[in-house]
Amino acid sequence: MCKVLSLNLYCTNFKCRNNLFWEELGLDRDKIQMTDKALEIRNCCCLITRPWTPEEISEAWGFTKEGIRNFEKGAFQKLHRRFRVNRKRSQSQTPLTER
Repeated sequence: MCKVLSLNLYCTNFKCRNNLFWEELGLDRDKIQMTDKALEIRNCCCLITRPWTPEEISEAWGFTKEGIRNFEKGAFQKLHRRFRVNRKRSQSQTPLTER
């Protein structure tokens, strides 16, 4: 865990993958709002003890609930496409006698 968290401060290291506002997420930092939910976990996802609902995520990031649902839908579509592609590859690599 970060040294910062041991001092009861919130994490400002946006290069850390555990940061709620990790730079690789592509969030617009100018629009980021420090919400009560984000401060509750001090911006560190390591401090989340149970899965968050879309409402809690929207509260932490300052997005609408509909926006979070759209993100979730897009993520599931990407996973589905990746699964289909990997499945096709593995089938094409199997010998014809096993099909």
